[in-house]
Amino acid sequence: MESALKSRAYLAAGFLFVGLGVAGIPLPLLPTTPFLLVAAYCFARGSKKWHEWLVTHRVLGIYIAAFRERRGLTRGQKVRAAIVVTLTLLITAIFSPLLVGKLLAGFIWVTSMIALYLFRSAESKK
Repeated sequence: MESALKSRAYLAAGFLFVGLGVAGIPLPLLPTTPFLLVAAYCFARGSKKWHEWLVTHRVLGIYIAAFRERRGLTRGQKVRAAIVVTLTLLITAIFSPLLVGKLLAGFIWVTSMIALYLFRSAESKK
């Protein structure tokens, strides 16, 4: 009985973390890969079927595979990330009523762009 309850708890946690990971795809400040890795961990302990689904998923499985193979982001992923971060922080800066909010959005944008530029691309590691 305890084992079934434990499996269900892992399964529920896995779905929660998949949801957070999916939300992190379009949201620049919410990380995708860590949530999907935790989801894979939970699914591996709760349901082999759901674990297999996640790691072989057409979209979500790519994040897990890239982590396992120690690959970086592709140039296309970097460009998409830069566009989403830029648009999100630009909207934040425009609608922020306080100067500190505008400055903080600018600071986050600059550091994000530096990080994207400095991290090696998956293509450059081949």
